[in-house]
Amino acid sequence: MRTVSALTTKQSISRKKRPSWEELPLIKSAKVEGATVTVELKDKRLIQFPVAWSKPLSKATALQRKQLRVTAYHIFWDEIDEVIGIENILYGNKLFL
Repeated sequence: MRTVSALTTKQSISRKKRPSWEELPLIKSAKVEGATVTVELKDKRLIQFPVAWSKPLSKATALQRKQLRVTAYHIFWDEIDEVIGIENILYGNKLFL
């Protein structure tokens, strides 16, 4: 049973020092299926987040969403001019807020 509220958890994360780029995990691959982006990290973790977190992705066609390019720290959708970094993925930042 959780005893810490979501707000308290978010506050504690935002107060902590964020890791340097060298300390962040690396992205191995990413894919979009339906309304979900799935990111596989090189340490084998899988992280999913909704397409709705990004206005450009939520407005894009299914084909545009699938046309992505991955680097160690970013996912790029060149056609719709969207970039999502590993920090946004890890810390759950809603990208359009």
